[in-house]
Amino acid sequence: MLSLNKLRISLTLMNTGVLIGLLLFISIFLYVVLNIDIETNGNNNLKIYCSQLANNIEYLEREQNSQNPTEKEKQGYAEYTRSLIQNNISYAIFNQNYTMLDKSPSIPVEENQLIEITAHYFNENRDRYFISNYESGGTDYKICTYMVVNKNGELKIVQAMKNMEPERNLLSNALRMIGVTVLVGASLSFLGGYFLSGRSLIPIKKSVMRQQEFLADASHELRTPIAVIQTNLEVVKACGDETVDSQKIWMDNAYDEVKRMHHIVEDLMFLARADSGDVVVLREPIDLTYLIKNVTEKMAPLAGKKGIHFINTLDEDLMFSGDDKQITQLLVILLDNAIKYSNENQTIRIVEKKITQGISVEVIDQGIGIPTNEIDRVFQRFYRVDKTRSRTEGGTGLGLSIAKWIVDEHHGEISIESEENMGTKVTLNFNVDVEK
Repeated sequence: MLSLNKLRISLTLMNTGVLIGLLLFISIFLYVVLNIDIETNGNNNLKIYCSQLANNIEYLEREQNSQNPTEKEKQGYAEYTRSLIQNNISYAIFNQNYTMLDKSPSIPVEENQLIEITAHYFNENRDRYFISNYESGGTDYKICTYMVVNKNGELKIVQAMKNMEPERNLLSNALRMIGVTVLVGASLSFLGGYFLSGRSLIPIKKSVMRQQEFLADASHELRTPIAVIQTNLEVVKACGDETVDSQKIWMDNAYDEVKRMHHIVEDLMFLARADSGDVVVLREPIDLTYLIKNVTEKMAPLAGKKGIHFINTLDEDLMFSGDDKQITQLLVILLDNAIKYSNENQTIRIVEKKITQGISVEVIDQGIGIPTNEIDRVFQRFYRVDKTRSRTEGGTGLGLSIAKWIVDEHHGEISIESEENMGTKVTLNFNVDVEK
């Protein structure tokens, strides 16, 4: 069980690691995409603002030269600059002598810094727009510088500035949200994975426990006949001068235990092959009525030793698709149990009839019965209600386990009704529509 717990933890950690890796990949991808989107949109918007400001340069020139611009031009320029301020965009316009022609009411960057940025525009920039990042007072700004030449060959410099703090805060909040999501996701994945892996290992644990119990029971069951054989043979060996006839009782005891051990080994081998999937079910049409008659006739002498007789109530010509040998083995197991657990001079009834779902077979005895709280356990391997009686009668405790497997492989159902000291009824239901 310790190795299964280690496997459980390993599976949980592996699943959690995979989920964390996936979340981190998605988170990093989203963060990079969001960051690129913010930078790209910021740059593009500033370029548009600069371009539109440049389109209004003629108004500033006429106003500077006292050429009385039209009211429409004045109003248009005022509305545009007002819209820039409402969008938190600051702007500045210089002439070729770096004289300020116009600017927004508040500029987050000193004029000499703007002129220095303009110098970089002429010295280093090869694009029409020069985007630079600038920090002032702990706040990040993005500045776009753009040059325009009028029809007189005069140079004008337009600059638009945007406070990037809201976007940076948005990015920081997104990063924190991503971190929280990864942490919560990893925690839920670990807890959920640990719980689900525990649930998924329950059948494995039960299987391991059944195997351990099976090995322990098999060892115990085989130990008893081996011990009896060894003890009886030691008695024979110690009396070397005795004849075979004088030692017959010890030899018979050893022989009986060898037969008992042979039955146990045969049943164990059958169940082992069944568990590994090596037992093949051959589908062929079976006359179930004839098969029941045949099995009861063969087992009649065994029942007769205890004065038990069979009463068959069988419908005629009920055909069934299944494995002849396995169905025969199933009937032998049920009738053998009925004989073993019935007292002398009693009756065992076999009822076969057609039902809505297919065919029903009932084996009803008047034996010692089964306690109600133990009926669900009779299909467990090596489980026996009356262990002393089973050993006396030669039972292995594996018969009903084999019977259950045969019924399941034929897509049928097996159920038991019983009452202590009143008898037991075993019911088999088979679907005649099972494919061949």
